Amino acid sequence: MATNFDAELRKAFQELQLKVIDATQKVKIAEAQIEGLKRSNQHAKLTDQEISTLPEDTKTYESIGRMFVLQPISDVRSTIAERIKTNEGKIEQIQANKDYLQKSVKDQEDNIREMLSHRK
Repeated sequence: MATNFDAELRKAFQELQLKVIDATQKVKIAEAQIEGLKRSNQHAKLTDQEISTLPEDTKTYESIGRMFVLQPISDVRSTIAERIKTNEGKIEQIQANKDYLQKSVKDQEDNIREMLSHRK
């Protein structure tokens, strides 16, 4: 009977351990995505600052696929602002998912500790 209980405990422990590892990997991926979006936002803000110093009649081009299209500065700046806003929304969404995953990891680690304490 004790060996059967130990086998069940071991199986449950392995399942929880796999869930913890999976959730931890997802947290790391989310952190990398957040950092990439923050870097993209910083790049867009610097570009917007540089464009804002140019005179209004300056020719500016925006890349669309593999070509560049002549655009007024105001359109380029609005596109940059839109990109920043979109990235910030994505960051918030990924951060919420990351918080959920971290809570999940903590709960699963607590379950593992509880299982080990019951075994003793």
